[in-house]
This record gives sequence, structure tokens and C-alpha cells, in this order.
Amino acid sequence: MSLHTLATALPTRLAALAALGLLITACGNDPAEVNAPAPESDQTTEPSSPGDGEEQGDDGATGGGDAEVELTIERSLNDEESLSPESGYEEGTWTLTCAPAGGDHPDPEAACARIDEVGAEPFVLDTSDMMCTMIMGGPEVVRVTGHVEDTEVDTEFNKVGGCEVDRFESVDTVLNP
Repeated sequence: MSLHTLATALPTRLAALAALGLLITACGNDPAEVNAPAPESDQTTEPSSPGDGEEQGDDGATGGGDAEVELTIERSLNDEESLSPESGYEEGTWTLTCAPAGGDHPDPEAACARIDEVGAEPFVLDTSDMMCTMIMGGPEVVRVTGHVEDTEVDTEFNKVGGCEVDRFESVDTVLNP
């Protein structure tokens, strides 16, 4: 009798924990409001110094109102053989620049538009202290280095755990167009 109770209670408890994890993940992924104003305030004070040009320099690297982005995106797969990558996911390395959109990224315009929407937050978000669901979303691993506006980026995206899956999907257009 106790085996039957344990066998039926365990899935119910796991489902409840998963639901709680999703709720906490949904509530905990809103630090963008805290981080968003800082780059804007830095940008408004930065262009007032007449060093590199206020709008856009002749080389296109300095953007006044546009996000300055230079990223190297290295795509690979982890060693988890039981998972299949998303359809169309291929290993390799791309570059992406914004303002103007360029590089060898397959869709730089869409990627730059997405970065304009979300800012640097997904690239610097640390999920290690967050309570997240224990799910495996896939074997995709993407290493991103460079900068988004004034924020240096050196991070890894993967699909191990609910928070990381959400983080990956928040910039899916950049990582897996």
C-alpha cells in the first residue's frame, strides 16, 4: 500500500514543484527594468564629450541613437547524445554588427532589431542564483563575446534548465535565426 502511495504522490509533487518553478522563473526574469535605464543614462552623458563624433562616425562604428553591437557568436553542441538540436541549428561561428547591421550572421537586421528590443540584459543575466525548472531543452551551446552598447559580453547560452532555456529563447533570433 505504501508503494502505491509513493508511486502516485511523487509525480504529483514533481508537477507541483515544476509549476512553482515556472511561476518563480516568470516572476524572477524581470531585472531588465532595473538594468535598462543605466545604458540610456550613460549614452546621454557620453555623447556630450566631443571625442568620437556625436551621431555616427565616418567608419560606422559609433552610433548616437542606435545600439552599438559587435558580437562573435560561436555555435556548438554539448555531449548529450539523447537530445536532438532544433531543426536548422548548425555548428559554426558568425559575426554580427549593428549600426549598421552587418557581419556574416544569416539575418543581421532581425538580430539587431531583437537586440534593440531586449538590450544587453540577456547577455549579462546570471541565472546561477535563480530558482529554475530542471528541464533539458536541447544540446545547443552558444558562446557570445563582444559588446552590446557599452556592455562587454562574454557569456554562454545553453538549454540546460528552465531559466537558461528562457534566456536562450529571449535572443533566439540572434543565436538561431
